[in-house]
Amino acid sequence: MTDDSTTPGDETDGTNSRPTGSDDGTPGGISKRTLIRLLVGFGIGIPILVEGLTFLGLLRNQFGGADGDGGSTDGGTATDTPGAVDPVGVGDDVLPETDRTERLASAVLREVDGDRWPLSLTVDVRNTGETDYEFQLLAVHLDDGRTVAGRASTDRLAPGEHRTVTAEWSIPAGSTPRAVEAVALVYGGGSVETVERRVELAKVPVRGG
Repeated sequence: MTDDSTTPGDETDGTNSRPTGSDDGTPGGISKRTLIRLLVGFGIGIPILVEGLTFLGLLRNQFGGADGDGGSTDGGTATDTPGAVDPVGVGDDVLPETDRTERLASAVLREVDGDRWPLSLTVDVRNTGETDYEFQLLAVHLDDGRTVAGRASTDRLAPGEHRTVTAEWSIPAGSTPRAVEAVALVYGGGSVETVERRVELAKVPVRGG
């Protein structure tokens, strides 16, 4: 008599069986092809991510006003622009860029009848250098954007020489002088060094008569 019974779990379909997993036997159920794709993706994605974060940081510093020493925040106190110079008032040096002394001795705007007011600036110039020197005051710039031409000069000063120069302009009544063009000529070695600057003026007092 033939025994047709089988032990549970011993049934087969006639084919060789193998453990469930990847097609090529890679542990963990991930095929080599999938693993390679993941590695390639990481290799490409990480540099792109780093570059992106760097670019965003640059944009933030440029336009976003980052906190800390490298930038400012909304509502913060504005700082002076590097290289900015305070307005020049009576007693101040007009051209601190030179090694000579050009001290603003007086600045007066007179309110008179008519449509023009006289403005005068007096500068005390001392040639404390070792070569000849000349100082000039040229055009004056008004608060409304207009410019009034003019010229006053010490002429050429020898080392140690001192001279006071007064420049006068007739400006439209009611206007406020904002700046004056100052020029220094430094002679030496057969050449002339020119220093030019638009000098911002402190408030010039208005006097009657």
